Amino acid sequence: MIPSAALLDLDGTLSDSAPGLLASLRHMHEGLGWPVPPDDVLRGWLGPPTAATLAALGHDDATVERGIALFREHLIDGGGLWDQEVYPGIRALLADLHAAGVPTSILTFKVQEDAVAVADHLGLRASLGAVHGRIPTDDGRSKAPLIARALAELGVPATGDVVMVGDRLHDVEGAHEAGVAAVGVTWGYGSREELEAAGAAHVVDDVDALRRLLLP
Repeated sequence: MIPSAALLDLDGTLSDSAPGLLASLRHMHEGLGWPVPPDDVLRGWLGPPTAATLAALGHDDATVERGIALFREHLIDGGGLWDQEVYPGIRALLADLHAAGVPTSILTFKVQEDAVAVADHLGLRASLGAVHGRIPTDDGRSKAPLIARALAELGVPATGDVVMVGDRLHDVEGAHEAGVAAVGVTWGYGSREELEAAGAAHVVDDVDALRRLLLP
């Protein structure tokens, strides 16, 4: 069944942003005087907001604030935000969803201004209804509020015919909370095991499989 709307995560789903994000995380650790973990450990940070990860690790508010300042220092001033590229096949898939009349939006834990800037930089806006990033009222722990805003803007009700496509458990959990279907992709920063354990309705391993699922 062609979905009534397709909501798409950005990092690890539409684009490989790991190079810039990992460099920003290394800069943060160095600035805080912490040992820099290997990249395979830092990749576990990709997906949720960095502030949420720092808080979940038990750091106090002052450390979280300083950590985010250092992270964004490299992300913005050091060019980490732009060190990414769209995964092969994604542009064509977005164009085909658009041609099929499927309303689409980007949903990301990036702050709103960064999300819009990246979507413009990558040239993804032409085939998308909107870009929804994190705003100050979001707690950074659930994507359900972003899903609700996106569907309200698209004029589409939250039903099982809507799909939320993402690479981490937060995408799946947000979809369940919002009452829409979750599709996991394994080419990003999570794993099939993580996505299946979170309860994704489908998990696909490549863009062609995602196309077959969304545009049968």
